[in-house]
Amino acid sequence: MGQTSIVLIAGLIFLIRYQVPEASVEFNNAPMIFWTCILTIAPVLLTYFTRRLRILHNMIIFDLLSLVCYIFTLYRLNLPAYINKHLYFLEMVHHSRELFSLLPLFIALLGIRVAMHETPHTNREERTEHLNFHFRHLLLPIIPLVAWYGILDFSHLFSEEVAALFIIIMLVPLLAFPYIFAPYMMQFLWKTKPLTDTILIKKLTELTKRSKMRFRDIAVWQTGNFEITNAAVAGIIPKNRRIFITDALLRNFTDEQIETIVAHEIGHIRHRHLLISCFIVFGYLLSYTIFYQLVGKPLMSLLEGYPVISSIVTLLFFVFYFRVFFNFLSRRFEYQADLYAADLTGNPEGCKSALRNLGSYSLFPKTFRLIIEMVNTHPSTDKRIEFIDQSTKDNTNIHRYRKCLLEVKLLFALIPLMGVLIYLINL
Repeated sequence: MGQTSIVLIAGLIFLIRYQVPEASVEFNNAPMIFWTCILTIAPVLLTYFTRRLRILHNMIIFDLLSLVCYIFTLYRLNLPAYINKHLYFLEMVHHSRELFSLLPLFIALLGIRVAMHETPHTNREERTEHLNFHFRHLLLPIIPLVAWYGILDFSHLFSEEVAALFIIIMLVPLLAFPYIFAPYMMQFLWKTKPLTDTILIKKLTELTKRSKMRFRDIAVWQTGNFEITNAAVAGIIPKNRRIFITDALLRNFTDEQIETIVAHEIGHIRHRHLLISCFIVFGYLLSYTIFYQLVGKPLMSLLEGYPVISSIVTLLFFVFYFRVFFNFLSRRFEYQADLYAADLTGNPEGCKSALRNLGSYSLFPKTFRLIIEMVNTHPSTDKRIEFIDQSTKDNTNIHRYRKCLLEVKLLFALIPLMGVLIYLINL
């Protein structure tokens, strides 16, 4: 599902880089609305009519098609200029007003997910559940953006110096927002109910005591027909932290396997992976600033008049940072959490058994595995099991995962250096 966020963010990048034409554009309402609707609905219809063809049964193909149609809507139909013209009375919130231009892409992505899901026409409840889930899943990446645009609009009430300081101050809580309020975001995405299995509650409570991790409660995700087998520990603030277990996990896994899976999630907390992820996002802002000053800005001057190409360059940097660099660290974090789970439970075999069971429910494709693993957040099940096997031996390369990773130390060292470099560039 991570591709959804990437496509939405890609659309946002093209929207931000859009420049209103210098010459005034005359709009004819009927053709404008007609072609916007056609370009929004076309990928959805194509998805519906080809969904039984296995060669095209891949959502990313249609997501990319919807992105291409959206770019055409932006740069050829001048949708943002059209919206600005008709929503001129919202000048006080002109940053937030831009989000209306994102609607065609949002609707197309939602329609693609509905069209690809084969549900009997009589099963209205399942179709509603499917639509509701994907609507909320698409909405989640936009919520921080709404908050950011709200900050920008509010900053216009101050002088330029105060506004700049206000934006910098608000940037830190905005970056931490998803990690602090993660339990509520997960509850927004899924329905939850309290765990009622007293034996399992006792085992998990004892597990958290051994790890010295505090939490608020244990909840069961109601994933319905999605049959998702997963667990999570969400929230960096102990009083707000929750342990989540999906209903499918309870149905298909033993208590011993569930215990090791939850221990893995506790490992992410104990190694502070959520906080580190927040710093990684902050590192992106700094590294992109450097990239823009040294590469993007000169490139924009060379490609003046070709905003699509400069937007593609920005998008490629974003994809490289999060899909290659961030996911490289994410795979290291998974190994760390696996090792922590084996140590905490004292049951490496139980960890391997849980991984094998998770692998049987996983949709991880076997073809092109090496290429896919380069941009995947998790290593393959085979590699994780092999890692746990190696952890029982005297392997110094494995033991380093019990401490703060060298890659993370380098990241923390680079962040202030990037700050200094930005300062020197702007002298």
